[in-house]
Amino acid sequence: MFVWKRLLLLLPLLVCGCAQGFDRGALQERLNDGTLQSPDSAIAEARGLRPQLRFPCRIAVYFKPPQDHNWHWTTEDKAALDGCAAALKKDGIAADVFPLPELVINKSDSKLDLKDLRLAAAKCGADALFVVYGAAQTDSYKNFAMVFDLTVVGGFIVPASHRDSLFLIEGVLFDVDNGYIYTGVQAESEGKIIRPTFLIDDKDAVAKAKTKAVTQFGEELLKRMRVLATMPQVQYPVGRKSDVPPIKPASNLIPVLSGPAPRAPINAGGVMTGITAPEPVP
Repeated sequence: MFVWKRLLLLLPLLVCGCAQGFDRGALQERLNDGTLQSPDSAIAEARGLRPQLRFPCRIAVYFKPPQDHNWHWTTEDKAALDGCAAALKKDGIAADVFPLPELVINKSDSKLDLKDLRLAAAKCGADALFVVYGAAQTDSYKNFAMVFDLTVVGGFIVPASHRDSLFLIEGVLFDVDNGYIYTGVQAESEGKIIRPTFLIDDKDAVAKAKTKAVTQFGEELLKRMRVLATMPQVQYPVGRKSDVPPIKPASNLIPVLSGPAPRAPINAGGVMTGITAPEPVP
C-alpha cells in the first residue's frame, strides 16, 4: 500500500510536459489566410504593374484584426509605430502617416478585400497603403513543481506552469492606385512566462511577445522605407494609373441665390475717372 502511495505522488512527475516548440508552418498559414491570394490568370496582369510612388507620400496604415481570440491590436501597439512615422516625415519620405478610419472601410463581407482597403485609402487621399498582419502561437507545459497543484493551494502559489508564445508580424506596402507591392516587412519575437497553474494565462505570454515584435517591426520598417526612398523614382508622363473606381465629388453645398442679376454701375459721362454716377430715376 505504501508503494502505491509513492507511485501516486510520482505520477505528476511522470506526466509533466516539456517545451514542444512552435509550428512555424501552421503559424504562417494563420498569418496568410488567403485574403491576398490571386489566381494564375492574374500573374501576367501583376507583372504589368509598375511602381509610381513619389516621395514624400501620404501613407494610410491598416491593422488587420486577428483571427485568434487571445490577443488584439492595442493602442500601445499602434503608438509604438509613431516614432517610425515621425522619422519618415523627418527624412522627407512621408508627408503624412495616418490610420485608415474604420468608418470608410466597407465591411459587408466576412473577408475584407484588398481593393476595398485601397478604395478607402483613396478616399482619404493616401498614395500608399500599409497593411499590418499578426499571428501568435503558444506552447504550454509544466515543470516538476506541478506536484503541488494536488494541494489546490499550491496551484495558486507555486509557479509550476509555463507559457512560451511566438508572435509573427508582417507588413506590406501597396500602391493605392494599382496595387503594386513596394516592400514587405517581417519581425518575430518570443515571450515566456512561468506562473502558478491556476493563475497563468496565455494572453500574458502573447502580449509580452507582441510588444517585443512590434518594436523590432518598427525598426525594420524604417530601414526598408529608407532603402525604398533611395531607389530611382519612376517618371510617368500622364499621371498615376489606377484601377480603383473614381470617387464622385460631393454635391454643391453652397446655395445659389435666385433673382435678377445685379446691374453694372454706370460710368459718369464715359470719362475714366473711377467715379460712378448714381442710377437715373425713371
